[in-house]
Amino acid sequence: MEIEYEQNIVQQSQDLHKNTSYYNSGLPLSEEAQKILNAQQLITSGGSPQLIQERIKQPEKQIKSIIKYKFMNDGMWMKILIDRNDYPEIKDTPIIAMNAQFQNDGFEFNINVNELVEYALKIPRTREKIVPEKSKIYEKKHYIYIALYKEKEGDWWSLKY
Repeated sequence: MEIEYEQNIVQQSQDLHKNTSYYNSGLPLSEEAQKILNAQQLITSGGSPQLIQERIKQPEKQIKSIIKYKFMNDGMWMKILIDRNDYPEIKDTPIIAMNAQFQNDGFEFNINVNELVEYALKIPRTREKIVPEKSKIYEKKHYIYIALYKEKEGDWWSLKY
């Protein structure tokens, strides 16, 4: 006794469309199209490829974290001190290359050393609220100061919340 298996729908479709191209929505190829596809000249004509433009991948900017700093209470100010000697790359970086963005409850401080290196100190949430408009950065001797003006007076035992 011979068992006959039914073909699934995919196999039936393949058998029905043996001479069709999948890439042209199942329509049979014309003789002209078949000649073009089989022609070697499409692949080899024109010789070897020529470089028109070369793109050089620029190295990504390296962001280094500032992890060594001191902080102290000074009345209505919370001062963060970064010693330039702790980070040799920023030793000669001018204050104009430094940027601080203050929010009510945090800040970001960046030092653009050059096109490839940036140092950053990010405190997304400070212990207490600050006044962004009065907060500032400045330098004295070999220290960089980030001065946060407190919203209300009091000592902070921690910089971060």
